[in-house]
Amino acid sequence: MMRSWLALGLLAAAIQPARADSVEDFYRGRTVELIVASDAATEYTRDARLLIKYLPKYIPGTPTIILRNMPGASGINAVNHLYQLAARDGSVLGSFNKSIPMYEATHLAGVQYKSAELSWIGSMSRTNSLVVTWRGAARTLQEARQRETTIGALGLSGTMAAYPFLLNRTQGTRLKVVAGYVGSAEINLAMERGEVEGRGTYSWDFFRSDHRDWRSNNPMNFLVQIGLEKEPELPDVPLLLDLAHNDTERAVYELISADSMIARPFAAPPGVPAERVAVLRQAFDRSMQDADFRAEAEKAQATVSPVPGARVAEIVRRIVTVPQAILDTANDWMSPPK
Repeated sequence: MMRSWLALGLLAAAIQPARADSVEDFYRGRTVELIVASDAATEYTRDARLLIKYLPKYIPGTPTIILRNMPGASGINAVNHLYQLAARDGSVLGSFNKSIPMYEATHLAGVQYKSAELSWIGSMSRTNSLVVTWRGAARTLQEARQRETTIGALGLSGTMAAYPFLLNRTQGTRLKVVAGYVGSAEINLAMERGEVEGRGTYSWDFFRSDHRDWRSNNPMNFLVQIGLEKEPELPDVPLLLDLAHNDTERAVYELISADSMIARPFAAPPGVPAERVAVLRQAFDRSMQDADFRAEAEKAQATVSPVPGARVAEIVRRIVTVPQAILDTANDWMSPPK
């Protein structure tokens, strides 16, 4: 009996340090890939570059993190890759736009992932989306009802197209979506050149930080902002939620506005070991509080209003489990006209 207890004690002593050191052993000397679902000129790449300067020092083993841009289909291609092909061991992370859960919920074309199954690490900020036009084009929703306005978009399945389709259907606007641009920067150039008159979605966070010249020259019109409450700096821009004509519209608007709480989300594939997810979440939270990180973010005018990974996962779950009738209506209103 004594020998049995001794053997069990020795076994436990051997196992316990191995468990404590397993995450550090995994990450020591390892290169972690962070896939950013956009081109290099976006706020997603800016924030990802900032994060990977600080995240490694809070991960046991201090891995090297490299960035890889994977634009296409408003982020759907990158999330499909993360969900289906990326290693499920904590060596691959992803950053993409906040509408990824809504794309799934509304059954947009090309979605091959389950948002709630991703290993959510956290969100760096919360921010509203804007539907914008260039100077000389429609300045308000009322003007957008009176004249056709061309809107640049990447494809027909992302919010750059879906928001204009929604406004046409529920607010009577005449926004004509021109799809096929390969990146956000190309759409911006197309606006400046007069090829299109607007852009179907624009993050307020990105606009205020990366286009200070645009702000001072005031070349943009903000037709509507999409979020749960108005941005403090945009009190006169109508909030989509306030424009609902009935309960059905309000339910759909609330659905598509909920993701404003997860403006800059980071996640790993499904099935990553729980202890590694916990470490990544803790490292993310500590990075968000790092004084040097905060100072650098402020210098770059990047908004830091973090949401913990568990809270992000909860928001995602709520988005993808709304009543089917509301999902069907949202999908119909945000799809290309038949």
